[in-house]
Amino acid sequence: MYLFNRKFNRQIAINLKRCHTISVVIPTLNEEKNIYSCVLKTLFSPHVYEVVVVDGGSKDRTVELAQKAGAKVLKHCKPYHLGGGRGGQIKAGIFKASGDVVAIVHADTCVPPKAFCRMITTLNLRSSVIGGAVGCRFRDFVGFKLRVIEFLNDARALFFNISFGDQVQFFRREPVVCYDIFPNMPLMEDVEFSIRLNSFGRQVFLFGKAAVSARRWQRLGFKNSITVILFFLNYLSLRLFNSKLDTSLFYKKYYSS
Repeated sequence: MYLFNRKFNRQIAINLKRCHTISVVIPTLNEEKNIYSCVLKTLFSPHVYEVVVVDGGSKDRTVELAQKAGAKVLKHCKPYHLGGGRGGQIKAGIFKASGDVVAIVHADTCVPPKAFCRMITTLNLRSSVIGGAVGCRFRDFVGFKLRVIEFLNDARALFFNISFGDQVQFFRREPVVCYDIFPNMPLMEDVEFSIRLNSFGRQVFLFGKAAVSARRWQRLGFKNSITVILFFLNYLSLRLFNSKLDTSLFYKKYYSS
């Protein structure tokens, strides 16, 4: 079976066998309040073969609780500007994983078991699909402004095939590993990955209802959405002139707020 690589205008040979198993990769840093329940609920799905928690150097009980819940734990403590950060963690987890499909789940996100089933079904029914996203809803702080953000997130993923990490990105593992598609960037790794995936096949948006925490929005208010939008647009504009951007400055600004 072949996938068509739009970037290089050629077909690439990939053994697109039927998908049966999902490896869930969870990047963490001081997530002891969320990681235990996240791993347990994720493993509840019969399609989830393993959960790989990639920890960036937590100082709390994240690693202990992840292992207790049944996850495989990989420590990835590189500096954010040298292949660390969330992008570096996720990439390390993808190469550690062994499932047919990889789904990226944030520690504060709860994914319904049906969502994993839909991933498998969609990929098996549509061989031209390389991956996609599930979509999310805020679970613990709901208001009109956050509903608008949910709508805009869905629209971006649906019409432009660019999803954010908290929208549960999923994909066939073999081509991503074989062609080293995932970027080990400290920030904007989800955006860059979506753009790269578009070169290897179609992406789908499943309109799922993964429940994600609104803790950052609660702490920073609607200003957080402005920051995210500006970073996103700035990254896309800079990417037009340089496909290998260093997002360390984005990282420092975002996590200093």
